[in-house]
Amino acid sequence: MEQTTQTLNAESDLLDFARKLKEESYDKIEKLCVNVLTQVQTLEVRESARRTSQYLRTCRDIATRIQGYVTTRRDRYLPYLEELSEKVRDQHNCSECSGGCKINHDMQVIELKASAATIKSILGTLQTAVLPLYSDTVYPDAYRVLRNQMALLEDSMAELFLLEENYLLPKVVQAQKTINAGNK
Repeated sequence: MEQTTQTLNAESDLLDFARKLKEESYDKIEKLCVNVLTQVQTLEVRESARRTSQYLRTCRDIATRIQGYVTTRRDRYLPYLEELSEKVRDQHNCSECSGGCKINHDMQVIELKASAATIKSILGTLQTAVLPLYSDTVYPDAYRVLRNQMALLEDSMAELFLLEENYLLPKVVQAQKTINAGNK
């Protein structure tokens, strides 16, 4: 009875966490990226100053890179989390599989761990993306809006890093152990 309760809790926890991660992090970050890209496009049309063009390019590149990261998460890892939850719910036993099953699970964890480096790199780039300050230049409000959106994006990515590193990865590892697929 206790094993069944643990199994249901692991499956439910993982699905709930994946749903919250999608709705409260990935969707939020995606909207911020769209806002940044829209603001960059607006400023590129309006301005042609060389001092700010590098900043606009940097903001566009960062937002595009983050969109790719979020898309990968949605398209690849969320389905894996659902599949893993189903296996936990169905009390699947990977030790009875041919071996490819365990390799797939191990690869998912390796890739999740490697993605921490991607987030750290993105965060590093975000921290260096600052609007050049020139005392003789007064930037329009649109630049302050863009800088605020970049700051929100940085905060959201830092939060996502903590959630994935400290909560998602341990939940995945625990679910894999439940179905005898994870590293012991």
